[in-house]
Amino acid sequence: MDKRKKTSDGNAASVKKKRLVITLEQKCDVIERHERGHSNSKIGRDVGMPESTVRNIIKHAGEIKKKGKVASTFCGLQTTTRNRSVTMIEMERLLAVWIDDCNKKCIPLSRAAIQTKASSLFKAVKENGNEVDSEETFSASGGWFDRFKNRVHLHHVKITGEIASADENMAANYPDVLKKIIGEGGYTDQPIFNVGGTGLFWKKIPFRTYIFKKEKTQPGFKVSNDHLTIFEQRECSHSNSKTGQDVGMPESAVQNIIKHTSEIQGKDNVAPAFCGLQTTTRNRSVTMIEMERPLAVWIEDCNDKHISHSKTAMQTNAPSLFKVEKENGNEIDSEETFTANSGCFDPFKNQSQLHNVKITEKVATTDENMAAKFPDILKKIIEEGGYTDQQIFNVDETGLFWKRLPSRTYISKKENTQPGFKVSRDRLTLLLGGNAEGDFKLKPMLVYWSRNPHALRGYNQQSLPVLWRSNKKAWVTKAIFEDWFSSYFSPAVEKYCKDSNIAFKVLLILDNAPGHPTTLGSLCENIKVIFLPPNTASLLQPMNQGTIATFKAYYLRKIFEQAVAKTTGEEVMSLTDFWENYNIRDAIENIHHAWQQITTNSMREIWKCILPHCANSNSEGFLSQKQAVIEEITNTGRKLGFDELESDNVLELLESHSEELTDDDFLHLDQQRVFEGVDNDTEEADNVQMKEFNLKEFEDIFQALEVVKQKIMDADPNVDRRIQIHQDVDKALCTYQRMYEDLKKEKTIQSTLLKYFKQE
Repeated sequence: MDKRKKTSDGNAASVKKKRLVITLEQKCDVIERHERGHSNSKIGRDVGMPESTVRNIIKHAGEIKKKGKVASTFCGLQTTTRNRSVTMIEMERLLAVWIDDCNKKCIPLSRAAIQTKASSLFKAVKENGNEVDSEETFSASGGWFDRFKNRVHLHHVKITGEIASADENMAANYPDVLKKIIGEGGYTDQPIFNVGGTGLFWKKIPFRTYIFKKEKTQPGFKVSNDHLTIFEQRECSHSNSKTGQDVGMPESAVQNIIKHTSEIQGKDNVAPAFCGLQTTTRNRSVTMIEMERPLAVWIEDCNDKHISHSKTAMQTNAPSLFKVEKENGNEIDSEETFTANSGCFDPFKNQSQLHNVKITEKVATTDENMAAKFPDILKKIIEEGGYTDQQIFNVDETGLFWKRLPSRTYISKKENTQPGFKVSRDRLTLLLGGNAEGDFKLKPMLVYWSRNPHALRGYNQQSLPVLWRSNKKAWVTKAIFEDWFSSYFSPAVEKYCKDSNIAFKVLLILDNAPGHPTTLGSLCENIKVIFLPPNTASLLQPMNQGTIATFKAYYLRKIFEQAVAKTTGEEVMSLTDFWENYNIRDAIENIHHAWQQITTNSMREIWKCILPHCANSNSEGFLSQKQAVIEEITNTGRKLGFDELESDNVLELLESHSEELTDDDFLHLDQQRVFEGVDNDTEEADNVQMKEFNLKEFEDIFQALEVVKQKIMDADPNVDRRIQIHQDVDKALCTYQRMYEDLKKEKTIQSTLLKYFKQE
């Protein structure tokens, strides 16, 4: 049986036990209690030790008593400091002078060389010293070396590893040997060559420069450690593969370095110019401080009003504030300039502690002039084509984090502390739309990263209340949009026009999203496709005028209502269990429910931005609808135990659905895809057996409904009403009744055939 401690996720994990330190005094106390006749178990309880520890102490009682006697002799002793001898002090002084001299002459030093020199200097100083230290010995140990280096502050000295001792005798004899070889061969100076290998940190500058110190503090690979012996290897006619093996690099890296030889050598020439640079700290001027204060206030104000702001917008506003402050400031900073670059923006954000501000990387400037002209352009197109409001359509994509709760709920806080894949980052994309009349809402298209998730295994995706599509990044691509246009939109609007007794000619208005092909108009001659002017979608896109935001509020409200029902009904479950069991199938049903909550009047009202005649003064605006739903969500959340939940927190969640997924999110989604065993490139999903009704399930349903109908008949005193309800239930179940009869007949035929073949 595994007795390891289990973590919160149920996995066994080895836990390191805290070591119990027992003093000598405690051990002696245990021995004394044992000698007085106490049992081991009683001693353990009295002193708070395991019985096995007590037995071990008693087993070694003799040794412990000896240590106790020795320890008693040390009582009253004071801490002493060892005085270094005159010989040691003089030796270390001379050694420090020698090291400094070697450093100035750029002579490489090793630890072993310094220790050898220290021993020889100690011997020389001792021979010339006094007789007091005549018996002293010195071994130049590693401990001494470390203490010596700290004492004389030699931190600027670069100590290399072990180096071979130079053979001075052989070096003195070699010129004569070489002269004899040259004489015998008849060589002149021109054909005599020499090559040598050396390492080069090609992007390293002096370590006391601020550039080097900044790189030193950063994690990961240090560019300054990429050294270069490759050029010399190449001059020796070594192949790229051999050079790579010698220097420990891939062959491709060697080829790339050789390709950029001139650039690297140029950087090598520039590097010495950095020698002597000192780390400096720039003091911010009064003008800068005064400019940043109102800038931070402006950003917070925009955030409170839910006005989106980009990094570029802040950098544009900062110089204007700087100019005003400079004009009103003193003459000391009159020559100062400010460019509001990215290097200034990041420190400003940290200084002002604006971590709660959502800043987009780039926001295109809205073209208000073109947005004002477009309604007249559209009116002309409608009049030329003879389109009615029933024939004018618009669709738009939106992201939905289908399993995300407000950040101030304890479930969300708990998830943020856990490592790995976070289901709150699991996003899907929806395509929503309808016509200007408001009487035809298109079936939502849902794009998810998994083709056949576990929650939908066995279900016919064609029967879902959404159009199911898959893409590894859960995006609407051009291929998916073209498939939607041809397989769903065109047939659906054709049927709608036929049922409404109007001509099949449709005007589809789209924005300039990357997933919208410009060739859609050629796919169906009855559908004309026009695109909104660039940078006007936020002002002109009908579906973006409150429909999508209100739809997401309805979706969240439905989740909270389900949570209340599950945690307070007959089969009560905890809120945590409800959320763990909430899956993509539940999300699809709630998406369908939320889309049905959008009314005809609301769908028509959103077109007033480009079709002014669609405005309805009596209609309740989307803003008030959304605010009312948010209040309901907040109140329901408090019933669930989310005491810190506020309306602003719910609004923050609704706006967060527009966030783009990061590379890390996509990496976690890939890991989740592997974990679930989902492979979109195989036919596994196609081979899953679809879930079907069986006779037993039909019979259970009919039996349960008969019980319900009987209870209604017994409880309702109004005879006409209960009879009507009885008939309505039978009428609603007629489809199931036919399916049951057909299935029963099929089973009877199969049983008869099986008996026939058995008789044969």
